[in-house]
Amino acid sequence: MVTDDAVPRDANTVTVLGGPTALIHLAGWTLLTDPTFDPAGTEYKDGPVIVRKTADPALKPAQLPALDAVLASHTGHLDNLDTAGRTVATAASKVFTTLAGADDLGGTATGLEPWQTRTLSKPDRTPLHITAVPARHGPVGTEHITGPVTGFLLHTDDDSTPNVYVSGDTVDLEAMSALAERHRVDVALLHLGAAGFEELGDIRLSMTAVQAIEARRLLGDPLVVAVHAEGWAHYTEDRSHIQQVFDGVGVPLHWPTPGRPITLPHPHTH
Repeated sequence: MVTDDAVPRDANTVTVLGGPTALIHLAGWTLLTDPTFDPAGTEYKDGPVIVRKTADPALKPAQLPALDAVLASHTGHLDNLDTAGRTVATAASKVFTTLAGADDLGGTATGLEPWQTRTLSKPDRTPLHITAVPARHGPVGTEHITGPVTGFLLHTDDDSTPNVYVSGDTVDLEAMSALAERHRVDVALLHLGAAGFEELGDIRLSMTAVQAIEARRLLGDPLVVAVHAEGWAHYTEDRSHIQQVFDGVGVPLHWPTPGRPITLPHPHTH
């Protein structure tokens, strides 16, 4: 369990809670990505497919620290925003998501266009910029099936903290190349697992290990943290396969232990 004692307030950390859900402590701010808090064994019918959760979250909603913002890559798929997660998101003081996601959530949700930036600011705290990064939840031509999705870059003006990229469910490597042309990326939370369903044939809705290795290269070789590659039944690549592919080309991959904070590197160091 993550406690205030385990994570100093001034530490820059990522704590993966399971699936796509992670707590990010950065520049004194606390953010939560893609909230999923339903128990293991929960099944959802999502169009023609069944989505099944296989692992409990490392924290329950009542155990979360105070949140400055929620980052929802998209709201239309229950493996990225489940029933309990939606309750967390709608209760948050700020939510950043797609335009469609903001319409869906209502309330405090703000929809971001690609490359649009919003800033969290408070007295005596370093302002934190949240920039929407284009994403595509499958091969070109599947957008009508998958719906819109966005990634996020978290960054400051003074380079006092690492720039953190949260990919969301995407296979859009061109967008990652464009991101690297605009900003330095020190840490990348990449949604892996090559999500797929028998009903959709060979379509993969998130990155394969091979794509993730290319994504890391395009992003400038940041620290890669594996996200959304365990805890659900619809991954077509498991941890051992992904790790083997990374090891085979000598590329480092940080595979998090759910609930255990990862201390992030200082800017420019990997």
